Amino acid sequence: MESIRIEIENLVDLETLSQEFDIPKKELIAFHNQHCSLHETLPDQLPKYIKYLYIPADKKILWKNSSLLHSRVDLPNTPADLTYGVLIRDSSSEIQIHYLIDIQKGNGNRVSITKRKMYVNDQELDQMMEKLAETASEALYPLDFSLKKNGSPDTILNARDIQKRWKEECLPKIKQYYVGTVADEFIGKLDRFYEIIDDDPAELYANIFYPVFFLPLYTFYPDYQKREPLNFYFSSIDESVSYDAQFSLQDTFTEDDKIVIRIQGEEKNEGEVGRKQGSLNLEYRLDKDTKYISSVEGALSTFYQNEEIRIYIEIYHQKSYI
Repeated sequence: MESIRIEIENLVDLETLSQEFDIPKKELIAFHNQHCSLHETLPDQLPKYIKYLYIPADKKILWKNSSLLHSRVDLPNTPADLTYGVLIRDSSSEIQIHYLIDIQKGNGNRVSITKRKMYVNDQELDQMMEKLAETASEALYPLDFSLKKNGSPDTILNARDIQKRWKEECLPKIKQYYVGTVADEFIGKLDRFYEIIDDDPAELYANIFYPVFFLPLYTFYPDYQKREPLNFYFSSIDESVSYDAQFSLQDTFTEDDKIVIRIQGEEKNEGEVGRKQGSLNLEYRLDKDTKYISSVEGALSTFYQNEEIRIYIEIYHQKSYI
């Protein structure tokens, strides 16, 4: 069997290497001793003077193919047309919404987003305010913005087009079909939203999809980890919640060739004594070759008036429309 020599400087024991290359420790020692020089022969333990180890070449190839060799994930730079299924469930209202969203990644860091029809609790929208909000959202799409190198939104590129669609198309249609005090108040809020929308993407973060999907994933992970504060808006309590988040990049690919990034954290204590703290737990899977997101799954929570508010979210890449 063909052998290959690998450097093992600073390796404390052979157990780690045995697990990494999926070779029983005794077999690893025996194979090395068959291919090494006399002065490199291994006893049962790993001597400090041994700097190199001989292993089967095919094991090295398998390891290389299944390992993320660099603790850095770069933003995809290839154009792509992607469709994702989005499911969001809020424990406080027991409402579950789902929809399809199209993401067109152009040259450079520009993306264009279009949201498809939304369903609430697996049903088409039937409440007046739900229908009004869905009609109003038509002005927002297509939504074009640029991305920072870490994958988070940088600048809205078509804010004026969005405002024009709102003023000339959506607002007249809404006023024609929705009347009454409640509708007028809601329309007023929507009008203010579109009036102030500009190059700053901060307003998008009211929709939990954007801060979750466009998280700063694409960066360097020292020792395959990094810490970073994250903020998410909880619409049911009209508050933003901050977390101290730990990003963990898995150094091996999954069986279906996905890169895994896990994000866990606790809600920051804002000084309120005795207040329960929420948590953050999300898992991202990225395509090994393209680095585009394949799936996101997890939950985030906070406490409001001593009651836990939990948002579950699932985002899955769809190869075709369901």
